[in-house]
Amino acid sequence: MTKVETAKKLLARHPGRRLSEVLRDLIAGEGERVSVRDIVTALRDRSFAPLMVIFAAPNVFLFIPGSSVFTALPLMLLGMQLLLGRSEIWLPRLVADRSIDQSAFRRIVTVSVPYVERIERMAKPRWWPKSYLAAERVIGGTSLILAVFLFLPIPFANGLPALSIVMLALGLSERDGYWFIAGLVLALISCLVVVGILSVGAFAFLGLFL
Repeated sequence: MTKVETAKKLLARHPGRRLSEVLRDLIAGEGERVSVRDIVTALRDRSFAPLMVIFAAPNVFLFIPGSSVFTALPLMLLGMQLLLGRSEIWLPRLVADRSIDQSAFRRIVTVSVPYVERIERMAKPRWWPKSYLAAERVIGGTSLILAVFLFLPIPFANGLPALSIVMLALGLSERDGYWFIAGLVLALISCLVVVGILSVGAFAFLGLFL
Protein backbone atom coordinates (compact mmCIF):
# COMPACT_ATOMS: atom_id res chain seq x y z
CA MET A 1 0.00 0.00 0.00
CA THR A 2 1.36 3.39 -0.95
CA LYS A 3 1.82 6.32 1.42
CA VAL A 4 -1.11 8.20 -0.13
CA GLU A 5 -3.47 5.21 0.11
CA THR A 6 -2.51 4.63 3.75
CA ALA A 7 -3.15 8.25 4.68
CA LYS A 8 -6.46 8.30 2.80
CA LYS A 9 -7.78 5.24 4.64
CA LEU A 10 -6.73 6.48 8.05
CA LEU A 11 -8.17 9.95 7.42
CA ALA A 12 -11.44 8.48 6.18
CA ARG A 13 -11.82 6.50 9.42
CA HIS A 14 -10.81 9.42 11.63
CA PRO A 15 -11.94 12.69 10.03
CA GLY A 16 -11.43 14.68 13.24
CA ARG A 17 -7.89 13.58 13.96
CA ARG A 18 -5.32 16.01 15.27
CA LEU A 19 -2.71 17.65 13.09
CA SER A 20 0.18 15.63 14.55
CA GLU A 21 -1.63 12.37 13.75
CA VAL A 22 -2.33 13.52 10.21
CA LEU A 23 1.35 14.35 9.75
CA ARG A 24 2.38 10.92 11.06
CA ASP A 25 0.02 9.26 8.57
CA LEU A 26 1.92 10.87 5.72
CA ILE A 27 5.10 8.95 6.56
CA ALA A 28 3.34 5.64 7.22
CA GLY A 29 3.67 4.36 3.67
CA GLU A 30 6.56 3.42 1.46
CA GLY A 31 8.14 4.92 -1.62
CA GLU A 32 11.35 6.57 -2.70
CA ARG A 33 10.02 10.11 -3.11
CA VAL A 34 7.03 12.16 -2.00
CA SER A 35 5.61 15.05 -4.02
CA VAL A 36 3.52 18.03 -2.97
CA ARG A 37 0.69 16.56 -5.05
CA ASP A 38 0.85 13.33 -3.01
CA ILE A 39 0.51 15.27 0.23
CA VAL A 40 -2.40 17.40 -1.00
CA THR A 41 -4.21 14.32 -2.32
CA ALA A 42 -3.79 12.44 0.95
CA LEU A 43 -4.85 15.33 3.18
CA ARG A 44 -7.93 16.30 1.19
CA ASP A 45 -10.02 18.98 2.99
CA ARG A 46 -7.46 19.35 5.80
CA SER A 47 -4.70 20.33 3.43
CA PHE A 48 -4.11 23.96 4.38
CA ALA A 49 -2.94 23.67 8.01
CA PRO A 50 -0.79 20.52 7.62
CA LEU A 51 0.82 21.83 4.44
CA MET A 52 1.62 25.13 6.12
CA VAL A 53 3.33 23.24 8.95
CA ILE A 54 5.21 20.96 6.55
CA PHE A 55 6.64 23.87 4.55
CA ALA A 56 7.29 26.17 7.52
CA ALA A 57 8.73 23.60 9.94
CA PRO A 58 12.12 23.07 8.21
CA ASN A 59 12.87 26.75 8.78
CA VAL A 60 12.13 26.39 12.50
CA PHE A 61 13.27 22.95 13.62
CA LEU A 62 15.96 22.15 11.03
CA PHE A 63 18.77 24.33 9.73
CA ILE A 64 18.94 23.54 6.02
CA PRO A 65 20.83 26.24 4.08
CA GLY A 66 18.69 27.67 1.30
CA SER A 67 15.56 25.78 2.38
CA SER A 68 13.57 28.98 2.93
CA VAL A 69 13.77 29.86 -0.77
CA PHE A 70 12.25 26.49 -1.74
CA THR A 71 9.54 26.47 0.97
CA ALA A 72 8.49 30.11 0.67
CA LEU A 73 6.75 29.85 -2.72
CA PRO A 74 4.28 27.12 -1.68
CA LEU A 75 3.60 29.06 1.54
CA MET A 76 2.87 32.20 -0.51
CA LEU A 77 0.38 30.27 -2.65
CA LEU A 78 -1.31 28.71 0.40
CA GLY A 79 -1.55 32.08 2.15
CA MET A 80 -2.97 33.76 -0.94
CA GLN A 81 -5.66 31.09 -1.36
CA LEU A 82 -6.69 31.31 2.29
CA LEU A 83 -6.86 35.08 1.90
CA LEU A 84 -9.16 34.65 -1.11
CA GLY A 85 -11.39 32.25 0.82
CA ARG A 86 -10.72 29.14 -1.26
CA SER A 87 -11.84 25.84 0.27
CA GLU A 88 -9.63 23.66 -1.93
CA ILE A 89 -5.97 24.02 -2.71
CA TRP A 90 -4.81 24.77 -6.21
CA LEU A 91 -1.13 24.53 -6.99
CA PRO A 92 0.56 25.02 -10.37
CA ARG A 93 2.13 21.90 -11.81
CA LEU A 94 5.60 23.34 -11.24
CA VAL A 95 4.93 23.36 -7.48
CA ALA A 96 2.66 20.30 -7.23
CA ASP A 97 5.15 18.01 -8.98
CA ARG A 98 8.07 19.03 -6.80
CA SER A 99 9.23 16.13 -4.69
CA ILE A 100 11.80 15.28 -2.08
CA ASP A 101 13.40 12.07 -0.94
CA GLN A 102 11.11 10.04 1.32
CA SER A 103 13.80 9.81 4.00
CA ALA A 104 14.24 13.60 4.02
CA PHE A 105 10.48 14.11 4.25
CA ARG A 106 10.28 11.58 7.08
CA ARG A 107 13.04 13.43 8.90
CA ILE A 108 11.19 16.76 8.61
CA VAL A 109 7.96 15.26 9.95
CA THR A 110 9.67 13.19 12.65
CA VAL A 111 11.55 16.20 14.01
CA SER A 112 8.53 18.52 13.79
CA VAL A 113 5.78 16.31 15.22
CA PRO A 114 7.00 16.25 18.87
CA TYR A 115 6.90 20.05 18.95
CA VAL A 116 3.47 20.06 17.31
CA GLU A 117 2.23 17.54 19.90
CA ARG A 118 3.43 19.71 22.78
CA ILE A 119 1.45 22.64 21.44
CA GLU A 120 -1.58 20.43 20.78
CA ARG A 121 -1.64 19.32 24.42
CA MET A 122 -2.20 22.96 25.33
CA ALA A 123 -4.59 23.65 22.45
CA LYS A 124 -8.36 23.26 22.39
CA PRO A 125 -11.30 24.93 20.63
CA ARG A 126 -11.72 28.30 22.35
CA TRP A 127 -12.02 31.99 21.61
CA TRP A 128 -12.28 31.29 17.90
CA PRO A 129 -13.68 34.21 15.86
CA LYS A 130 -17.38 33.90 15.03
CA SER A 131 -16.60 34.40 11.36
CA TYR A 132 -14.48 31.41 10.37
CA LEU A 133 -13.94 32.82 6.88
CA ALA A 134 -12.64 36.10 8.32
CA ALA A 135 -10.19 34.21 10.56
CA GLU A 136 -8.99 32.18 7.58
CA ARG A 137 -8.42 35.33 5.57
CA VAL A 138 -6.46 36.97 8.38
CA ILE A 139 -4.29 33.86 8.69
CA GLY A 140 -3.88 33.73 4.92
CA GLY A 141 -2.88 37.37 4.56
CA THR A 142 -0.48 37.19 7.50
CA SER A 143 1.09 33.96 6.23
CA LEU A 144 1.50 35.49 2.77
CA ILE A 145 3.48 38.42 4.20
CA LEU A 146 5.58 36.11 6.39
CA ALA A 147 6.28 33.83 3.41
CA VAL A 148 7.61 36.84 1.48
CA PHE A 149 10.00 37.46 4.39
CA LEU A 150 11.08 33.81 4.21
CA PHE A 151 11.84 34.21 0.53
CA LEU A 152 14.24 37.07 1.21
CA PRO A 153 17.86 35.91 1.71
CA ILE A 154 18.20 37.34 5.23
CA PRO A 155 20.64 35.37 7.41
CA PHE A 156 19.21 34.00 10.70
CA ALA A 157 15.87 35.79 10.16
CA ASN A 158 13.75 32.85 9.01
CA GLY A 159 12.94 31.25 12.36
CA LEU A 160 10.43 33.77 13.71
CA PRO A 161 8.30 34.14 10.54
CA ALA A 162 8.24 30.37 10.07
CA LEU A 163 7.30 29.76 13.72
CA SER A 164 4.51 32.32 13.35
CA ILE A 165 3.12 30.38 10.39
CA VAL A 166 3.28 27.12 12.37
CA MET A 167 1.38 28.70 15.28
CA LEU A 168 -1.26 30.16 12.97
CA ALA A 169 -1.67 26.80 11.24
CA LEU A 170 -2.11 25.04 14.58
CA GLY A 171 -4.67 27.63 15.61
CA LEU A 172 -6.51 27.01 12.35
CA SER A 173 -6.37 23.24 12.79
CA GLU A 174 -7.46 23.23 16.44
CA ARG A 175 -9.83 26.24 16.21
CA ASP A 176 -7.86 27.72 19.12
CA GLY A 177 -8.11 31.49 19.40
CA TYR A 178 -5.19 31.64 21.85
CA TRP A 179 -2.75 30.22 19.30
CA PHE A 180 -4.36 32.35 16.62
CA ILE A 181 -3.67 35.50 18.66
CA ALA A 182 -0.20 34.28 19.71
CA GLY A 183 0.65 33.64 16.08
CA LEU A 184 -0.46 37.14 15.11
CA VAL A 185 1.59 38.71 17.92
CA LEU A 186 4.68 36.74 16.91
CA ALA A 187 4.03 37.69 13.29
CA LEU A 188 4.09 41.37 14.28
CA ILE A 189 7.36 40.83 16.16
CA SER A 190 8.74 38.99 13.13
CA CYS A 191 7.86 41.91 10.88
CA LEU A 192 9.59 44.36 13.21
CA VAL A 193 12.71 42.17 13.40
CA VAL A 194 12.93 41.68 9.63
CA VAL A 195 12.29 45.36 8.91
CA GLY A 196 14.93 46.25 11.51
CA ILE A 197 17.50 43.94 9.91
CA LEU A 198 16.73 45.31 6.46
CA SER A 199 17.01 48.89 7.75
CA VAL A 200 20.39 48.22 9.36
CA GLY A 201 21.59 46.58 6.16
CA ALA A 202 20.35 49.48 4.05
CA PHE A 203 22.05 52.07 6.25
CA ALA A 204 25.27 50.05 6.24
CA PHE A 205 25.16 49.82 2.45
CA LEU A 206 24.53 53.55 2.07
CA GLY A 207 27.38 54.21 4.47
CA LEU A 208 29.78 52.74 1.95
CA PHE A 209 29.05 55.62 -0.40
CA LEU A 210 28.90 58.47 2.11
